[in-house]
Amino acid sequence: MCLPRDERKLLKCYYNKSEGTRETFEIGRSEVAKSLGLREDRTSAKDTEKIFDTIGYASRTLMARELIHFEEEQDDISILKIRLTLKGYDLGRKYSSKRNTFLIWCNEYKIILTIIGLILTLLIVIFTGISAFKNTN
Repeated sequence: MCLPRDERKLLKCYYNKSEGTRETFEIGRSEVAKSLGLREDRTSAKDTEKIFDTIGYASRTLMARELIHFEEEQDDISILKIRLTLKGYDLGRKYSSKRNTFLIWCNEYKIILTIIGLILTLLIVIFTGISAFKNTN
């Protein structure tokens, strides 16, 4: 299963926070925002609320895919209670692996890699053709 980038990063964050267990744990939305590369200190209150909404939406989407069990703390909405399902644990472990992260990146940007490969091939053909032409004269 290949998830969108935000959901992958979020699942990886939850897996790392769970420390390899499938127990329920609490995590702050600001900690999750930092792991997603979002910096709250440079955003306005409105942007922070948007970030929190994005995290909540992505978490609910992961829950709909049956990868996590998710609930917001009643007293403090900035705290999330998360428990990874077996499927979520396995996928989180996969996304935490450096090798798999590289393969996912290559798959995501394969059009760019293809264009770079074509340009390099074209340059090799041109330069080997020029050197072959010079050798015949």
